[in-house]
Amino acid sequence: MKILYDHQAFTGARYGGVARYFYDLIVSLRQRGVDARLSVRFSNNVYLLNSNQFRTYSYRYFLGYMPTSMLFSQVNRLLSSAQVMQHDYDVFHPTFFHPYFLKFIGQKPFVLTYHDLIKERLGDAYGHLDNANKDLKQTLLDRSARVIAVSENTKKDLVDLFRIDPDKITVVHHATHFRTLNVPAAFQVQTPDTYLLYVGNRGTYKNFMPFLKAIAPSLKSHPHVQLICAGGGPFDATEQQLITELGLNGRVIFHDIDDFVLYRLYEKALAFVYPSLYEGFGIPILEAFATGCPVALSNTSCFPEVAQDAALYFDPASETSMRQAIEQLIQNDALRASLRQKGYVRQEAFSPEKVTTQTLQVYQQVV
Repeated sequence: MKILYDHQAFTGARYGGVARYFYDLIVSLRQRGVDARLSVRFSNNVYLLNSNQFRTYSYRYFLGYMPTSMLFSQVNRLLSSAQVMQHDYDVFHPTFFHPYFLKFIGQKPFVLTYHDLIKERLGDAYGHLDNANKDLKQTLLDRSARVIAVSENTKKDLVDLFRIDPDKITVVHHATHFRTLNVPAAFQVQTPDTYLLYVGNRGTYKNFMPFLKAIAPSLKSHPHVQLICAGGGPFDATEQQLITELGLNGRVIFHDIDDFVLYRLYEKALAFVYPSLYEGFGIPILEAFATGCPVALSNTSCFPEVAQDAALYFDPASETSMRQAIEQLIQNDALRASLRQKGYVRQEAFSPEKVTTQTLQVYQQVV
C-alpha cells in the first residue's frame, strides 16, 4: 500500500502536535513495510531535520518569519500538487485544510484527520490560523473517503457542527513517543527546586493569562514554588507587563525546549497544569503521564475523556477553581503521588502501535 502525505503541517512549524502526529505515523508505517511518502522539500521542522528518513532542506527567514514561510509553502505546494497529480499512491492524506489538491486528485481516495474544532466552537478569535472557513471544511469532509477524529469529543463536535454521517468518522486517539524516549542519564536540565509546569503556546484559547492571574496569590503565599513555561516562545510585552503587575518577576520563567529538555522538565515538576478553554486531544497529558508528572486539567472538551481519573480537574473560567487546584497540588503530597500512579496506569490505553494499526485499518477500508 502506498500512502502520500503532503507538506502543510511541516513547512513553517518547527514543533507542534499536528506535525508530531504525522511524523510519528509515517515513521511507524514505514517500520511495518508500508510505502509512506511525505511530499515536502523545504522545511525547518525539527522532527524532519533530526531524522535521516526524509530529504528536506532547512531555510533562513530572509524575508521575516511569516513571509519566508509562506514563500516556501508555495514551493512545497507545487511539489505536492505534482505528486498528487501523478496518482502514484493508493490513499492521499493531507496534513491540513488547504484544498489545493482537490483539482488534481481525481478519483483517488483521501483521508482527513480532524484534530479539533476550537475555531468552530469558540469563534475565529480563538481558532488556529488555518485560513479555512466552515464551507471549505464542509467540502473537504464531503469529498473525503473517511475522516479520522482524534477523540470522541472531536467526533461529537464534527457531527454537531457539520453535515456528516457519524459512521464516516473513526476515532483514533493520539499517543506519545515519550513512552519510549531514551533520554541519556547524563542529560540534565537546571531548574528551580519546586515548580509548576505549563507547556506550549499561550495565546487565546490556551487561557494562560487568566490562569496566571488566578494562581498569582498561590505563588506569592508559597515563595518556594515557581512556574516554568516551556516552549511557545519568549514572553511578549503584554505577558511581561502582566508578570510585573502581578509581582511575579523572577517567579515565572520561560524555558526553550527540545524533546530531551521537555522530558526532564516534566520529570522534575511538582505538577503539569493545562488550563485551556478547549482542546481536541491534548498530547502533553500523555507526555506528563509517561514521565510520572502529576496532572491538573480544565474540566472541558476532551480532557476528561483522555485523562479520566488520572488528573485533578478545575473550571478554566473560574479563578477560584484554578487557584484551589493549585493549592491542592502544592500542599498535598499524597494527592500528587496518587495522580502520578494513576497517570502511569492510564497511559496504557494509548500507544503508537495502536495509532498505527487503527489508521492503517482506515486506509484499508477506502482502498
